[in-house]
Amino acid sequence: MEINKERVNYNIAKPIIFSILYTIYFYVALKFIVESNMLISSDSITKDNVGIRFIGDFFVTLFVPLILVVIYRKKLKEFKLQFKHTYIQYILIGFMILFFFLHNDYTIRGYYKFFFYLIAVGFSEEFVFRGYVYNGLLRYNKSLAVIVSGFFWGILHAILPGLMAGHSVLRIAIGMLYEIGGGILFGYYFIYLLEKSNSLFIPIFIHAILDYQVAGIGVAVSIATGMYFFIKDRKNAKAIIDKENNV
Repeated sequence: MEINKERVNYNIAKPIIFSILYTIYFYVALKFIVESNMLISSDSITKDNVGIRFIGDFFVTLFVPLILVVIYRKKLKEFKLQFKHTYIQYILIGFMILFFFLHNDYTIRGYYKFFFYLIAVGFSEEFVFRGYVYNGLLRYNKSLAVIVSGFFWGILHAILPGLMAGHSVLRIAIGMLYEIGGGILFGYYFIYLLEKSNSLFIPIFIHAILDYQVAGIGVAVSIATGMYFFIKDRKNAKAIIDKENNV
């Protein structure tokens, strides 16, 4: 029993320690990019600098998630990284493609933005915080899983603005406090989508759509997707009750 308890404590501590180390890595990598003048805004991407922008995005956002994918390549279903051929997934893909055409930017900048919001932001953040951290803690304590995944996801959003403003580590840390509530709240919405769809691709697509949207359409799509799963869940619950009553 003691061995099992130690194993449980280790499994709980692992996602938390990972989140701390990932936050430190994210800060150091982003600080290096900023201080090396490698930070290129999305609107300033050209054929000449897209390589530099990709290198920065790769090491800041994609390097760690890809390491996790390689390490857990045989257990990706445990993180719900599984594409389910459902209408809702194809509809969300359709909206991403629609937004690409609505942006009407067929330069390297336009193509890179599509990649950035879908892969560098949507995939990387959802896989790390909802896939790895949340699911890693869920089996032991759901409340802890929601809080920890949302907490660390939220505080990351204070790092880039703080570095660009030239703030000290302490000032950035204080700024992180303002991101905690939003991280937990909005993180829970992505968790809801994950739980109801049983696929990490739904929150990945919604995350990307919200960042890539045009004229607020992404917000409408996000709300409609949540309503879809809510109604579907209620119908399934009613069907189960009706079946039990008939039995």
